[in-house]
Amino acid sequence: MRNEFTLFAILSTFVLSLIAYLFWPPMWWSFLILGPIILLGFYDMAQSRHAIMRNYPILGRGRYIMEELRPKMYQYFIESDTNGRPISRIFRSVIYQRAKKELDTTPFGTQLDVYEEGYEWMNHSIVALDAHELE
Repeated sequence: MRNEFTLFAILSTFVLSLIAYLFWPPMWWSFLILGPIILLGFYDMAQSRHAIMRNYPILGRGRYIMEELRPKMYQYFIESDTNGRPISRIFRSVIYQRAKKELDTTPFGTQLDVYEEGYEWMNHSIVALDAHELE
């Protein structure tokens, strides 16, 4: 994909320059849009942090844009953070954080329904009771 982007960048710049020079001088304004996109693509190929953006310049940014838009579009998704199959979003987030060597701990609390049928919980006791006194 990197070779295709480089070829596209060179050819589109050449063709637009030729058209602008020969036929339609206002075509130079198209470089206001195409120029930054091409520069962004070359930056994506040079950076070393994200392999997706390095291998798929410009298009690879779509993954990160969609990941950022996910919470804002949450009401349109069927799957919540806790009921994903085969792995819920909560656990996938921890896996992603550990893969990036980022902080992978979560604050106190839970998103799980602890009052749901079948959810078992045992409270801790400060003072232990005698087993013979239990009913």
